[in-house]
Amino acid sequence: MARPAGAAAVAAAAARPAVAAADPIDCGGWWHFTGNDPKSARMVRWGGSNGRPQFNLMYGKIQGIQHGWAQLSGAKQGDWVTLDVTSDGGRTWGYCGPFEARWDGDIVITPAARTSSDPNLQFRACGAPRGVPGSRAICTAPW
Repeated sequence: MARPAGAAAVAAAAARPAVAAADPIDCGGWWHFTGNDPKSARMVRWGGSNGRPQFNLMYGKIQGIQHGWAQLSGAKQGDWVTLDVTSDGGRTWGYCGPFEARWDGDIVITPAARTSSDPNLQFRACGAPRGVPGSRAICTAPW
């Protein structure tokens, strides 16, 4: 979703422990990172307790087109993150993932989905420590 340049500065929000259920979606055709993060990346939402694990909702331009993705950092092996997407303003959600940390300190990045100016298209980053089921995930506020 297109956001004004200053939106990232005012968009930080605490994670919400209770979230709407999500169903898996096919994100195989989305942009997959190859180690070169967009230089324009901005964090718009963050989650996690005491800084570990921390899952962030990010956005930036990839090949000139704005995308959104989730990033997990400060992880221990087995911690996981998903990128959740809704196209109906949050009534229903789909998720891309989960993507697990392969080792302590791993940084995990989900595939990136194109954003839109449509207010019904929203993203959130969800995640949890190893062994916590998806039904108990913590998600960022939608963006």
